[in-house]
Amino acid sequence: MDQNSQTEGTSSSKNPAELALDLYNLLVPHPSDVRVRAIQSVMASLGESALPQRQGSGGSQGLADPNASGDFADLKIGPKALKWVQKHGVTRAMLDEIFHLSGSDFDITASSVPGASKKEMTVNCYLLEGLRGLLKSDVGALDDGDSIALCKRLTAYDKNNHTTNRSAVGNRMSGTRPHFTLTGPGETAAAELVKLMTASRS
Repeated sequence: MDQNSQTEGTSSSKNPAELALDLYNLLVPHPSDVRVRAIQSVMASLGESALPQRQGSGGSQGLADPNASGDFADLKIGPKALKWVQKHGVTRAMLDEIFHLSGSDFDITASSVPGASKKEMTVNCYLLEGLRGLLKSDVGALDDGDSIALCKRLTAYDKNNHTTNRSAVGNRMSGTRPHFTLTGPGETAAAELVKLMTASRS
């Protein structure tokens, strides 16, 4: 009895987020198919029904879709970035349309950026730079100089109005020049931008 009560105490000592992190650390070194089989086996052993396939971009709770992390197994992508990918339903194919992804290298290769004005295009360039930071270092950090260079390459830069255009990013990033960081709304906006930029090729 004491052993059972001790087991019960241990099982309730961690919340779902902590358990999910433990599972992530256990599964991340393994291929996608191994992860899927392991999770299915555990659920069956516990007498639970199989986990449903995750669809769409809704913020589902519980275990992350093992296939999503499998798509990025060759990259050094951190847990926060992986969570962003899964939360917003962003696929590897989508990111490959916009970035060159290789190991720990994440470069923006898009040849254009959406926007009906230089201001909108500038905002989107900053979102892309913040997303690059999230994928590269697990923090949505961006440098103003890099963002300006991207604006120039994608014809979004307006020398006379750049400060005003940059300020239009608003609450989607925080910090002071030259260092900024995407906020929660910024990460969401970056996901929407990725989907917009890849919609015609999906």
